[in-house]
Amino acid sequence: MTKSQNGLFVLLLSIGVSTLAHGQSNVSGIVSQRYYARSFDQQLELNFRRAGAAILGMGGAATATVQSSAAMVWNPAGLASIAGPTLSLDNNFNLNNREVFVQPLSGLKVVSQVEPRILPAMASAVYPVMLGRQRIAFGVNYHRMSPLAQKVTDTFYIYPAGTLDEIETPTGSLYAFVPGVAWEIMPQLAIGASYHFVNGASKYKLELKSPFLDEFVFYGFQDEESYSGSFAMLGVQIKPASWLALGATVTPSWQFEITEKQETELVATNTTGTTSATVATHTPPEDLDQFKLEIPLFYCVGLALRPMSRVTFAVDYENRGWSEAKQSTNGNPVATGLLNSNVVRAGVEYLASAKWADFPLRFGYYTEPRPYKDRYFQGQYFGEQIKVKALTFGAGVRRAAWTLDAAVELRTSDTAWWLDAGDYYNERISSTEERFNEITFSFGYQF
Repeated sequence: MTKSQNGLFVLLLSIGVSTLAHGQSNVSGIVSQRYYARSFDQQLELNFRRAGAAILGMGGAATATVQSSAAMVWNPAGLASIAGPTLSLDNNFNLNNREVFVQPLSGLKVVSQVEPRILPAMASAVYPVMLGRQRIAFGVNYHRMSPLAQKVTDTFYIYPAGTLDEIETPTGSLYAFVPGVAWEIMPQLAIGASYHFVNGASKYKLELKSPFLDEFVFYGFQDEESYSGSFAMLGVQIKPASWLALGATVTPSWQFEITEKQETELVATNTTGTTSATVATHTPPEDLDQFKLEIPLFYCVGLALRPMSRVTFAVDYENRGWSEAKQSTNGNPVATGLLNSNVVRAGVEYLASAKWADFPLRFGYYTEPRPYKDRYFQGQYFGEQIKVKALTFGAGVRRAAWTLDAAVELRTSDTAWWLDAGDYYNERISSTEERFNEITFSFGYQF
């Protein structure tokens, strides 16, 4: 969830003062603004994840090349290349972290800790049947699109006031149940379709506390949300020559819904020594929000070249027209302010071989701009588009019946913000660098 994207600079603004007591008085009024005035992009990061270690190791350039059960989330036409009943399982090990730079005149230092997580990413089953010389493959897939489940602790060292922890604890997941089908019309042409039933729920808790007194909470916020939606993906793969493959997918427009189930604000009052009274404010059910986002049509095209029998180059271009998205809050249209995101993915695979197995080695690169701007001040986003660039590495083992693949993604993005108006007008900028480091393991068995 992207509540954390705005929390850092808002918290710094509220506690960047000369005394801890003064900082406490600002916490309730300023930190909570990011919840009361939130827009859709503060609800859920619009970066639905995909899976499949063999594909991720090549930077996600899979539209023309995917021939595994992961095809249901990349290009369903690739299912038609599977010759026998297949089961597969993916897991992710996440080692994300972030580095915060606070402009030097503030007297602040921030240390961030992101809890590592290992989570199931995808489970798939595919069953092909032959109709004469043509193959039809049926598949079903469980796909975790977003974990929503990494605990983040930001420790603020405020000279000479003291030390505070901001602890964010999200739990839950956004996932899709995906049936798919593909038809190999001829060896050079396959088409496919998959349908994604999207559901999920999350609980989110924010606490501001002293790291030395675990029960001493200055401010807290909790909420619960549910997610729903569904969309289709249509795909085609064409192989005009043994050394060339082409692919394309289209995802028609669909509606994504976020419904608030519960919202509570906790504020410490009458603080004395190490004890305090806490006042809880619950948002009435009639004031809880429902967000709907009409996500526009996306499309992707890709090609793969095989200049040698053991070398494959692949490249994809995906158009995500986020600027055409339409948003409503409780039935009222609201401008999204989102930016178009044109994604480029490229990768290469070299297939090494031994007597008992093949060993694919992979390298990839992708750019995936976020649909948001990278500057924030006083409730407004401006600046340029958030740029995301990533390097990927992968390797695997292939036997006659089973495959084992692993991939590593190293991705960074930067955002900037200002503590207060003085910093803004004097161009004293602070920044946050988010580092996405994830390891994916995939195992597949063909009967």
